[in-house]
Amino acid sequence: MAKDEWEDSFEERFKARHGMTISEWNAKLEEEFKTKTGMTPDEWVINRYKNLTPVDLLKEHNDVVSEDDVTLVKDLQGIGLNDGVINVLLEYVMIVNGMGFVHPLILEMGKNWLEKDIVTIEKAVEYVREEQRRYKESTKGKYIIR
Repeated sequence: MAKDEWEDSFEERFKARHGMTISEWNAKLEEEFKTKTGMTPDEWVINRYKNLTPVDLLKEHNDVVSEDDVTLVKDLQGIGLNDGVINVLLEYVMIVNGMGFVHPLILEMGKNWLEKDIVTIEKAVEYVREEQRRYKESTKGKYIIR
């Protein structure tokens, strides 16, 4: 079965089981989240990035923060990134890479973000989502599920 066929089949099975599409389900969850927290998920994410220091974000993920990681944060601050944007960058790398930090690469990514004028949390989140969308589109239909 090709990936597109599998996705269509999954959507149909989901609707049969839950009585709504995945989009409708997500909208329902978002509304429940907003009722519970008083914020949309996007507002919550932005607020989280604003209120955490990069070191605190790293502690959330790793419990212990190395001196090298602290140096990386200082280097990113030194090139002009604010803590909120650094948080988005670090979490993006942690999620995508999953193997830890390659400091020179992350520093280059930070410089690239500055060149692209990604200087607010909102722009950083938007950029990461667009990168994820592009990646998903580039791999769409390339895998066959058996």
